[in-house]
Amino acid sequence: MDVVKTLRPGKNGTKRYVELYGDNLVAVRYRLDAEKQLSYTTVELIIERRAAPLKGFNDVAYRLHQNQRPVLLRILRHETELQRLVKKAGGKWNHERQLWLIRYENAVKLGLQERIIHT
Repeated sequence: MDVVKTLRPGKNGTKRYVELYGDNLVAVRYRLDAEKQLSYTTVELIIERRAAPLKGFNDVAYRLHQNQRPVLLRILRHETELQRLVKKAGGKWNHERQLWLIRYENAVKLGLQERIIHT
């Protein structure tokens, strides 16, 4: 399959894709399969944006550090089984804040990300 034409967003032949994909559109490509006598239109999209790693920054060490950081969880009084699981995973009750303190990686393992209190 050969690429016949590559167009950047905003050029003629890309406008309806710009409407569909907006700023995530990188390119529109027109391809031709001479053997099957078919033409294809493909798009290149941005699917994730995040900060670029700093020069000299160890991404693996950063992720390990993030996994070790303590987070606060809200678990209701009647959820005694869940409290027991958190305690077994190393969680501690913070009486002052009325929340559970546990390492992030353990909260993820227990599937409790939605209960993390962001302060």
